[in-house]
Amino acid sequence: MTTATKIQSVRDANNGGDLGRMCTGLEMQKLGDVLSPIKVVATAINTPVGLSAIDITSAAFLACCSGLLGSHAGIALKTGEMLPAIGRVVTCRVTVVPGGGGTADVGDRKITDAGGVVLAKGAQPFGRVKLSNDGKTLTFEGLLTGLTLTYYPRPAVGSDHAIDAAT
Repeated sequence: MTTATKIQSVRDANNGGDLGRMCTGLEMQKLGDVLSPIKVVATAINTPVGLSAIDITSAAFLACCSGLLGSHAGIALKTGEMLPAIGRVVTCRVTVVPGGGGTADVGDRKITDAGGVVLAKGAQPFGRVKLSNDGKTLTFEGLLTGLTLTYYPRPAVGSDHAIDAAT
């Protein structure tokens, strides 16, 4: 008679009370990153044209957040490591827009999901920006070249991700 070994998920491990499995699950999710708020100040995004959809996990975006171009705080990135995807936004503010038409409004933004509607700030207290389902891309109503974003990263793997039975 063969016995099937149940493959545990990260959720099973974290809810099960087995400290070894919990540690494995939390390490897989990168709990240290998830609990660390990150503040990004990006300037010169695709200058002088700007962008309306920004992949915050890209090398091009990170280049706008280091040295003289801007900064990021709250996480020490290893060589070659990019900013993690967004789990929960604390604040989002457009700070610089290129000259000319088709640009975003400077000011605060609230976040909607990928199916939501992008909304210009105009005379309202805030505009609305879409966050992609994978947490990587912010889509604004028009072009921008600078933004300030504070967020908590999303877990590296979901709670239903399988923990290898051999672990």
